[in-house]
Amino acid sequence: MFSPEKKALVYTDILEMAKKTPAELLAAANDRLKTAKIRVRIVTRVESERLYLRATLPPKPDSGKSKAYQQRIPLGVYFNPAGIKRAEVEAQRLNYELMLNQFSWSAWIEDKEASKTVTDWVKAFEIDYFTKRERNPKSETTWDKDYRLPFKRLPQNSTLTINVLEATAATYPPDTRSRQRACTAYGALARFADLDDRGLKALRGKYRPTTVNRDKVPNDVLILEWADRIPNEHWQNFYKLCACYGLRNHETFYVDLEKLKEDPIAVVQDGKTGFHLALPCPFSWWEEWFQGQDIILPTLQIKRNQDYGNRSSHYFYELKMPFTIYDLRHAHAGRMEIKGIGGTIAARSQGHSLKTHSDIYLNFMGESELRQVLQQLR
Repeated sequence: MFSPEKKALVYTDILEMAKKTPAELLAAANDRLKTAKIRVRIVTRVESERLYLRATLPPKPDSGKSKAYQQRIPLGVYFNPAGIKRAEVEAQRLNYELMLNQFSWSAWIEDKEASKTVTDWVKAFEIDYFTKRERNPKSETTWDKDYRLPFKRLPQNSTLTINVLEATAATYPPDTRSRQRACTAYGALARFADLDDRGLKALRGKYRPTTVNRDKVPNDVLILEWADRIPNEHWQNFYKLCACYGLRNHETFYVDLEKLKEDPIAVVQDGKTGFHLALPCPFSWWEEWFQGQDIILPTLQIKRNQDYGNRSSHYFYELKMPFTIYDLRHAHAGRMEIKGIGGTIAARSQGHSLKTHSDIYLNFMGESELRQVLQQLR
């Protein structure tokens, strides 16, 4: 039984804690550790809402490193008053072990977690990923492209360590989209497994989308020529939608075709970047191809957006078309640029950010396009 004096102290302590936010309690705990010359700090991660100890620690046995460096130890407690109090006690214990040279990773990391393979962690990560979002064609396409593909390159039967993730990320060419995508995926997996992902952030490098070369994009004469050469009427409609509105392959199947009969602004109801409105460019193509017309597209048994892209690209490849169906999107963007449509409106019509639009089409206008603009300025 506590004495009345002891109870009073406990109640006072609880009341004081209740007055402060978790951030204030965490700062106070770290101040106490610093005053006591304890070289351990309590830290948190916003995305996990958990607490960790941060200190200069010996390398883990399977890290491939030989010298001590700053690392984090997951405590498995939440970022709340009770968790902070527990973390402060654990910080003192860690400091004691380090001072006496008695620190061992086996005492801090559960053997079960430490022995889980890459495959084990990826399966758990996928379950967590789709627990936080609806599983639909859009999210599955993102999973396949941005996570599953980079994860396949990892050594599946190896124990998951930050060294394994960093070594695999380094196999991608520097300063490329594939390296950036891999580092993003591996960083998310590392955080999920309570590993330090700072090294992966450094490996991301600098990547900028490849600008479109105008010389490789079909001109309007060639685009119109091929519009009449497509033998299947449904695929011809698909082609014309891509050409007139600059749609991504899969977005074509999300257009409100009934509304398009009367309204030249295409309503794209879903897709990679979700709902957006697309402008016809030139307007005369809408008048010729879609106004008052019953438009029918190919019927495809598809579950994912990526499959729409693959099927449509394959169809036009078989026709031996001298450009890709995606080049129609580039041509549409260039056409809007030439007609003086501002970057903000053009980017919104194509369903991406202004920065992405500017980066991709920075060097789109060649000499012939600039001379057309010159004629308009006279």
